[in-house]
Amino acid sequence: MLGALAVAGLAACHESEDRSPAGEVLPTKQELKWAGEYAMGTGTLYRRRGGVPEAVAVLPGAGVGADTINECAVHAPELGEARFRLLRLAPDSVLAAWATTGPGTCVGTLSEQDVRVLGYWPAAATDSLLWAPAGSYLAVWLDHHGQRSSLGVYDAVRGVRLAMPWEAECEYVGDCDVEQVEWLGGSLLNVQIRLGPAERSVPFEVNVEAAATLGAEEEY
Repeated sequence: MLGALAVAGLAACHESEDRSPAGEVLPTKQELKWAGEYAMGTGTLYRRRGGVPEAVAVLPGAGVGADTINECAVHAPELGEARFRLLRLAPDSVLAAWATTGPGTCVGTLSEQDVRVLGYWPAAATDSLLWAPAGSYLAVWLDHHGQRSSLGVYDAVRGVRLAMPWEAECEYVGDCDVEQVEWLGGSLLNVQIRLGPAERSVPFEVNVEAAATLGAEEEY
């Protein structure tokens, strides 16, 4: 009887493992969070290849993958302690957006071709990753110290940040807060901004497809 139980337990153990054709032990399905053909583990991003997850990118110090996401670590040296927290598939399934948590936050995209970093915020946390209904455009909603929120909008296909009309008003206002974000359809975005605790909300409706791009610079 004990021998039968031991054999059954051993079989169950092997069933919980996934192995690559080379025999490498891969994370179990319970350890991964999937979004379409993409998945994230603690410190690794995966793409499904031949029915099994293939490690395509890792955070510094997290293990071995085809690519190591070093861009964020340059500006946040402790990012090796970070973990992937969010993975959101675009409506057209071409891209997935990811975000880390740890010392600050880093946000990027994963596709069949590459892994791209969109932005880093050493003193913020990602609240939400919001894809436009038509795909291509990504709104990154961030939480800052003092219960303040901000929003960055990206052309995720080109990997560039887009200039939004409320940013000029918020540039010199320390209490500027993004209260509400909603994609209305296609590339039309509605945002509610409050310039201070005693101020009324100001609505902005933007067709992000027509927005200008911003040059590369450190995020806030």
